[in-house]
Amino acid sequence: MSLFKVRDCWSTVCGRGETFGCDALAVDDLFGAGEDNVILGSLDGVLRVYGVHAAPPPDLRYSPSDLLIEAQTDSPVLQVCTGKLISCSPNKNIAVLHPFSLVVHGVNCIAGSTDHGDQYVLETMYEHKFDRSAYQMVVGPFGGGSGSRDFACVMSLDGAVTVYEQQAFGFRTALPNYLHPFPIKYVRSVDAFITLNADLCLVCYKYQELADPSLKQKWPIWSCTLGETLYDIQTVEITPSVTTIHVLGERNYYCFQGNGVLWFMKRLQYTPCCFHPYILGEHPENKTMCMIVSDTDSVLVYDQTKLRWSAKLSFHPCIIARASFKALQGCLVMLSETGDLRFCYLGTEPMIFMTPERPIKDHKDTKNQLAQLKKDLQNMSLQAETDTLPLLKLNTRILNLRSEGLGKQCDIEIEVSPSLATASVQITFQMVAPLVVSPAVIHLKDLTESITVRVMAHRQNDDTESAVSSTECTICAYYSGTSDVPGSVQQTVRLPLTLAYEVHSTPYLDFSWSAKISVDESPVALKTLFKEFADSSLAELCFRTITGNSKYVGVTSLPANRSYEIRSSGPEYTNVILEEILFRHREYYKTKKCVMRCDKNEIPVADLYRTIEEYVALKRRLNIIQEEIASLCSQYRIIQKCLFNKLKENTVLSVSSLNVLIDDTHETLTEKMLEIALVKQGLKVKFCQLMSLSRLLVTMLGLCSKNDKILLELKETVVHFTDNQNWEDIVFHSLTYLVGNKITLNVQSDDPAHVVMSLRTLIDYVIQHITSVKDELQAKSKKDNTRGVSPILESEEDFYTS
Repeated sequence: MSLFKVRDCWSTVCGRGETFGCDALAVDDLFGAGEDNVILGSLDGVLRVYGVHAAPPPDLRYSPSDLLIEAQTDSPVLQVCTGKLISCSPNKNIAVLHPFSLVVHGVNCIAGSTDHGDQYVLETMYEHKFDRSAYQMVVGPFGGGSGSRDFACVMSLDGAVTVYEQQAFGFRTALPNYLHPFPIKYVRSVDAFITLNADLCLVCYKYQELADPSLKQKWPIWSCTLGETLYDIQTVEITPSVTTIHVLGERNYYCFQGNGVLWFMKRLQYTPCCFHPYILGEHPENKTMCMIVSDTDSVLVYDQTKLRWSAKLSFHPCIIARASFKALQGCLVMLSETGDLRFCYLGTEPMIFMTPERPIKDHKDTKNQLAQLKKDLQNMSLQAETDTLPLLKLNTRILNLRSEGLGKQCDIEIEVSPSLATASVQITFQMVAPLVVSPAVIHLKDLTESITVRVMAHRQNDDTESAVSSTECTICAYYSGTSDVPGSVQQTVRLPLTLAYEVHSTPYLDFSWSAKISVDESPVALKTLFKEFADSSLAELCFRTITGNSKYVGVTSLPANRSYEIRSSGPEYTNVILEEILFRHREYYKTKKCVMRCDKNEIPVADLYRTIEEYVALKRRLNIIQEEIASLCSQYRIIQKCLFNKLKENTVLSVSSLNVLIDDTHETLTEKMLEIALVKQGLKVKFCQLMSLSRLLVTMLGLCSKNDKILLELKETVVHFTDNQNWEDIVFHSLTYLVGNKITLNVQSDDPAHVVMSLRTLIDYVIQHITSVKDELQAKSKKDNTRGVSPILESEEDFYTS
């Protein structure tokens, strides 16, 4: 709890559900009564004027009579300002900036003869309409006036500056080197406007030069490179001839003199939200102060570069200002984006909590306790720790398989049973694309009894061509108990095969790849092995993928040869069927030891290498298209800059030569965007094929492996999921670390061709050692961590069990 806090003495909420911008507040004495009024304008088009007439704090409270005016306008209010904007009238008026108009209102006070008090009426004096979208305005005595009358300057989003001399139109000009709207302010001492240009330079333009139509090129009288965008610019008049310019940047606070000389600069160690500079004291003993609101809801008061005070806020304001009332002088006025208006002052809130004294400990006793603790840890039984039951249990059921459009969906029901109360539980689902689970993450809080959650597994809606490489779904539950000790439970389930395949009734003969799986026991009849598909005692079963381009996988049971024969349109569509055959065959003979083998020459290594080459080539093509799009975007920005410069000539012929270049750039950019969408879709399909072939490689190597340790390391290297990393780079570095100095690779650069050739060499070497009993690779990793550098760790369970 902070000792210094900002204390509220007057507060109200302006409307319900309204939104206020960063220029929605103005503070000024509208009636010459010696106290300020607060003018607000919301983006919902409501204009309000507040005046405070009450006792000093802590008796200062909001009263309904403090709301002097509340009027609904037709357009959103972007900014409110005050000034002498009516000819031959010394009274101050309210200037309201709308997106396409500037309206000046006068406030009339009708003295009341009853207890209801005075009545305030808002009267529209005049209005200026324009065809450009307005961004900001500034009011001041432009042209070196004595202060008896004010003009209004409106800046549009495209950098056009329009000056209105009260009821009359003055002039319009365009600022050079302007691409993005930034704040603009008027400096009275030098009769100039100050803003930020596209080069992030603070520039100052004389009013007379902007008003001179004979000058084609507008040059600033001074400029200063800041190198960062600005949040706000404010000016403070010390004397009529001396003005300071205060600039709030993203990371710095600057103060300039009127002639452009940097007075001081403060580096901010936080992100500022808004600020308000002011003068404290009388000239020449005055002090330049500044209040800055940070993103941590604190207000910091600076005396030039020295921090004099810091206090916490109870809400997040977007505007801060100072106002003086008869009841309270120099109070803080703060407004939030949601309309929370507060008058505050800097106060304190003493901290009641006292830090207890630290007891004096005997270091000898601490040393003995540490030695005893180490001894207890050494004697602790690891078996007792592993036998501890988890705090959470998962019971998963697969149900409700149904068709939806071109694909199928199934529901997964998970029963979460806690043995003790848990503070939070997060359940995540891990599947191999293109199959996904919706929702992917489930959060549960304060779980005290069993609860059932249901999710849906389906194919990605925009991916109807990718091959399904696995139907396994890993469910991970991370939990923390009341003692904040985390834990996790993991369970792997197999989704129905009908989620990715369906039976093809007619025989299919055009198969391009085949493999034979030999078994010690007699092969199981297909009617028994695939109960959900086969309805008769057929010796052959043909599966068809549920995709846009149907592919086929045929399974034949050969009892005479004690084998299964698998044929398919491509090896990338085979892994799911092969895993199901292995799993279901072992489940059928679960009381016996089943030995299943395959010929290592049938492993589709050539298809894997071809897919890797195509995948790397697509990624290279994607990078080239992205570079071309970035170049075209830069060209578009250059054309835009030239277009703005040509528009200053105010002729149609000046921009006619750019239409061909604009059309050609736009057409090329559209073609590249369509091409990159196709390449990304092809890359997604190719990566699914790569994952399927990698899993098939590991599955078939497991049937002819002589070194299961190296096989496990290869599986954890090539079978993983990656979103923001390169699969080929991860596998290359992992296999290089696994192989060590057994072979020498000649990789001189990051050329994709060299990477693919090196991957072929590494995978061939590892496959040779997996299928032979000669030498074993020396694993460089520790005994308790034999994985490669795969970013997502696989389960320690057997690859075929659930």
